[in-house]
Amino acid sequence: MSPGTGSSWQVRGDDFQGVGRDWRTRDWLVSGGDRALRGDTGLVFTPERRGQGRVGVSLLTFWTPPTTAQLTIETMPPLAAEGSDVLLLAHNLTENPLAYAWYRGERVDNSQLIASYRVDTNATTKGPAHSVTQKDTGSYLLLITKDDLQTERQTGHLHVLHPVARPSLQVSNTTVPEHEGPVVLTCLTDETGVSIRWLFKGQSLLLADRMTLSSDSSTLTIDPVSREDAGAYQCEVSNRGNSSRSGPLG
Repeated sequence: MSPGTGSSWQVRGDDFQGVGRDWRTRDWLVSGGDRALRGDTGLVFTPERRGQGRVGVSLLTFWTPPTTAQLTIETMPPLAAEGSDVLLLAHNLTENPLAYAWYRGERVDNSQLIASYRVDTNATTKGPAHSVTQKDTGSYLLLITKDDLQTERQTGHLHVLHPVARPSLQVSNTTVPEHEGPVVLTCLTDETGVSIRWLFKGQSLLLADRMTLSSDSSTLTIDPVSREDAGAYQCEVSNRGNSSRSGPLG
């Protein structure tokens, strides 16, 4: 495949095969909009899916008309939860590249090679598959070899967030006569620096006049209770876009 005026894209790797726009159905591409399709090459970290029992690193290539803009690398999403899809996307590839390669770190080190692609032969080399964990946080180098054998390089950075542990709910009383109370629900979590949100029947809880939250939102007090309060309650803890919900109670 060689660059041209037309546009096409392809995913290379064991976990994804073929060409098709169904790739855009992934949440991080939908949320990123068409920005993701303007890049020339990307490195995809993807977790286990469809019972394949493995986690892989795949190459995504997308050819667009050549540009003189500066080579940049974008991380999508900027902050990624451990185990989620992550894309390092390079924008504005040089005209007529011969090959490109991704390395872990900020320098060319063959022992840190993740994946490489040679344009004229469509030959792809990939490093070992691994899960996306906090250990993947760090710098990644894209090395582009031009057709005159000159090289261009750019570094991107990936930050993988620690997964938020699932909270649990504790209630002071599950059976209270109407118009009596109080009933106290407590969201239990070992996480620090998180925000807490309450849900009722799967939707964000709208606080009634009879409901109060503690200063850190970890405790919900209902006094007095009403028939309309009956139902399933949950709490959700989140930290920088990484969240986890308790099981339903009620």
